[in-house]
Amino acid sequence: MKKVFCSAVCACLAGLVLVSCEPVNLGGGGPSPIEMSMPDVFILCEGTYGANNADISAYKSDSLLCVGEYYLSQNGQYLGDTGQDILYHDGYIYVSVYGSSYIAKLDLEGKELMRYAFSPVEGQPRYLAAQGDYVYVTLYSGRVAKLAAENLEVVDYAPVGNNPEDLIIYKGQMLVANSGWGYDNRVTVIDVATFDSIASITVEWNPQQFVVANDSVYLLANGQYDENWNCDYPVQHVDVATGVARTIAHATRAVAYEGTLYMCNSTTDWATYSTVNNFFSYDVASAAIDSTSFLHDDTGELASNSIYMMEVNPKNGEFYIGLAGNKFVSSGMVHRCDKEGYLLHRFDVKGANPNQAAFVGEE
Repeated sequence: MKKVFCSAVCACLAGLVLVSCEPVNLGGGGPSPIEMSMPDVFILCEGTYGANNADISAYKSDSLLCVGEYYLSQNGQYLGDTGQDILYHDGYIYVSVYGSSYIAKLDLEGKELMRYAFSPVEGQPRYLAAQGDYVYVTLYSGRVAKLAAENLEVVDYAPVGNNPEDLIIYKGQMLVANSGWGYDNRVTVIDVATFDSIASITVEWNPQQFVVANDSVYLLANGQYDENWNCDYPVQHVDVATGVARTIAHATRAVAYEGTLYMCNSTTDWATYSTVNNFFSYDVASAAIDSTSFLHDDTGELASNSIYMMEVNPKNGEFYIGLAGNKFVSSGMVHRCDKEGYLLHRFDVKGANPNQAAFVGEE
């Protein structure tokens, strides 16, 4: 389980590495250092705090081939400190690197074409969304930046709440979760066409991640921390039209496929790093929870290891479950399961803490 609040504090203390406010064109093209047929999944490895070893692994699902440290091989360097989010859009890969404070555009060979480095005033980048000619990223300064997808030039900023995390584009509106590092409980609604804030929705404290299922919006929050930094991780259905949010479950991870929310609730003893994971599902149409695990874990790894990533391939419903490395330092593992929850492939990503995946051809 990723402890979002604590990792954010650590990354903040790391300071800023890149401070330029202009997009930097890094070229690209030429022969690839790695000969690999086009990957269909890119997995972002967050890396270890302060080690500047964030990277991207490339995965070819039909041949069961994973190439770890793919970004390093294609570019001659690691991504930097704390890989935060990764996104496929219109034939390119976009990645935000929180600790090193930049967003980059890559081709599908993993070569970096350009980047935009955020200044301290702009704030460090968090999560990504894209639509049409633009890429959007939340900034910890309390804004969302709108960048031209073609050249990463900043077009505009929209003010939101404190320490925004995830964002989604939903029916012509942008929803932004304002975490406030645990001290905010609002979702800002932005009109995408005008890029103006038009509403605010009160939700549970410390909202983090959006999931859309059956045209309905769900929001994962951390909730309020107790004196031992424990919280209850509420999952809420957010009615954007009425501004009403109601809690339906408690989970640390969630994905959606064909009208079902698939969730995992993790409990970790941070003194021993021992974890217990509970996998369950929620049918959106009937509003019913099925407490039976949707995964068939033949290895036993998924029951008691830190779940750092849970993604679903929208093309076929396959689950990609990422496990953090030992004490969040060593190389992480990914379990790829079919939509019935049976293991298809277990592979080493060669990077610490796989946290996000981008599926080529799906947006």
